[in-house]
Amino acid sequence: MARIMIADDNPSVRLLISALVTDAGHEVVLQAKNGQEALNAYFNAKPDLLIVDYRMPVMDGISLIEEITKVDPEVKVLLCTASTDALGNDSRLIKGIAVISKPFDNNEFLGLVTVALEN
Repeated sequence: MARIMIADDNPSVRLLISALVTDAGHEVVLQAKNGQEALNAYFNAKPDLLIVDYRMPVMDGISLIEEITKVDPEVKVLLCTASTDALGNDSRLIKGIAVISKPFDNNEFLGLVTVALEN
């Protein structure tokens, strides 16, 4: 069982991801509605995996990952996005981050959760 933090500005997506990972036997330690909220809670929550949306208000997913990796370079991340085209143009994209497009297949998503946790 892994401790998972979810950061997504869409409450429906947070609920779906939470249900998927909980049903798979993991614990959701926090659901954040933006990157800043996730950053503020990350070091107290100490998740094994951060599932983060690419585009969020206040602080986007890449900025969140950059800030966390300054202190925790071993952070495990699954990046979710509805705009894969934008990813190709984002020079901040961090190598080695698992990425899945929304809407996603639930089994594919859970497979990537497992891969992200093992890497």
